[in-house]
Amino acid sequence: MPFRPLWEGQPCSLGFGVADWIERYCCHGPGDIAGEPIDMDAEWLKFLVECYRIDPVTGRRIYDEAVLSRPKGRAKSELAGWVGVAEMLSDQVRFSHWDERGQPVGRAVRTPLGKCLATEESQAGNTFEVIAFICGEWGKDTHPEIYEAISGARNYQSATALYLPHGGEIRACTSGSASKDGGKETWVCADETHLYVLRELKSMYGTVSRNLGKRDQPWLMQTSTAYRPGEQSVFEDTLTAWRKGELSPSVLMDHREAKGRIDLDDEAHTKTQLRQVYGEAAGWLDLDRIYRNMRDPRICRDEAEAARYYLNRPLSTKDAWIPLDVVERQARPEAVAAGEAIALGFDGSLRDDATVLIGSRMSDGFLFPVGIWAKPAGPEGNWWEVPRSDVLAAVREAFGRYKVSRLYADPHEWRSDIDTLSEQLGAERVISWETRRDVQMAAALDRLRTDLVNGVAWHSGDAVFVEHFGNAYVRRKGGHRLVRKEHDQSNRKIDSVVGAALAYEARADALAAGWSAEPEDNRVIVFR
Repeated sequence: MPFRPLWEGQPCSLGFGVADWIERYCCHGPGDIAGEPIDMDAEWLKFLVECYRIDPVTGRRIYDEAVLSRPKGRAKSELAGWVGVAEMLSDQVRFSHWDERGQPVGRAVRTPLGKCLATEESQAGNTFEVIAFICGEWGKDTHPEIYEAISGARNYQSATALYLPHGGEIRACTSGSASKDGGKETWVCADETHLYVLRELKSMYGTVSRNLGKRDQPWLMQTSTAYRPGEQSVFEDTLTAWRKGELSPSVLMDHREAKGRIDLDDEAHTKTQLRQVYGEAAGWLDLDRIYRNMRDPRICRDEAEAARYYLNRPLSTKDAWIPLDVVERQARPEAVAAGEAIALGFDGSLRDDATVLIGSRMSDGFLFPVGIWAKPAGPEGNWWEVPRSDVLAAVREAFGRYKVSRLYADPHEWRSDIDTLSEQLGAERVISWETRRDVQMAAALDRLRTDLVNGVAWHSGDAVFVEHFGNAYVRRKGGHRLVRKEHDQSNRKIDSVVGAALAYEARADALAAGWSAEPEDNRVIVFR
């Protein structure tokens, strides 16, 4: 019998039963309200319902990973702790059958094995501490029928593993221990993955993730606050893939960040953002104190750190070439129609860097990618090369689709191709433009950056285009302000910044040279 909704729009989910079990058999973890009963707020209930969504025919889980991203202080780790307790002990977490009304009935996991990934050898992590507190100090007195026979939780602050009476266990794992296990987990929590920057932590996450799949519909829960751009943390990789539409549909992404400009001097505006990003929790949190913390340099070193912690907004630091929120603010999704007059910028590579062809509309400078060719992630990227013929075809197609005033093309690794295009399409329109000329490149970058900051330049909001701008850092050479990656070995691309600067500069130069949107008057006047 397949699922039959009881009301219009009812999701097919075990999450309602899981939430009821948590409210009945769990409590708030260590803190000011430790041991008090849980009244699940609507925001967390919605997450659980979606997290435990199942197929309406087979009853299998829809998601094998759930990512919860909220600002500091929103009790993400506590929620993960409740889920961990339920995964080990509840009879509601996996599908059993449909009842006579067509509603899903849950069951327990047989011999569950849970892991809470910890960032340091000396700490078990906030999530595991919540689990150990519920299963030990609180649970044995309050619900002995559930928790009495669990061992290992005598002192929740020092516990590292809990053993269940009918087999199964849950433990805190560090980078050193996670790789030694056999990979039979049924549930894993990776808490605060914006801190998973070091190679061993990223390796731990990768190892555990790869091992999932050997048991009964295992899944991973990832929680995090906003990352520091450029550190290439696990959460940065996750959120970047989600923004680009590259995340698997089997991954649930629940991310909330403050919208609009970041301006800590505007208290009313910032508090409105805090209420938006904290959701229901804004009703009981001290927003005045949070705002003071954001302004206190002893707590938040700069505006970017305040935005990351309390507005859950990944914000570039002072060495960023341009603030990412400025780039996002200047997005205006629209299509550039065929036949429009544009200028083009081309920055090419062969293997490691991306190759980009960026357009700038002559009427207003509006920027948009015509083509971006980048090495695929994973095994598909091995031995990959830029499809040179496809790129050249795209250039010729752009000249046919639009009225191209000029193309500025960096000739590095493409000199012969640029020469050929110049011969075929006109030397006055296809122009070799060396980006290694520091004076000229700094001026082109300055024009683009200044107009973006001042709200003059706009772009289409393409996800990869925006990502490249977020990856760009300042490279100072003499008195020139150029761009660079965050470090030499980074695989984060910035090529769209260069391509956009060339396109924007080509437009400006064409206008300065007298380009006009009016067609040339080629009529022949005959006097009689």
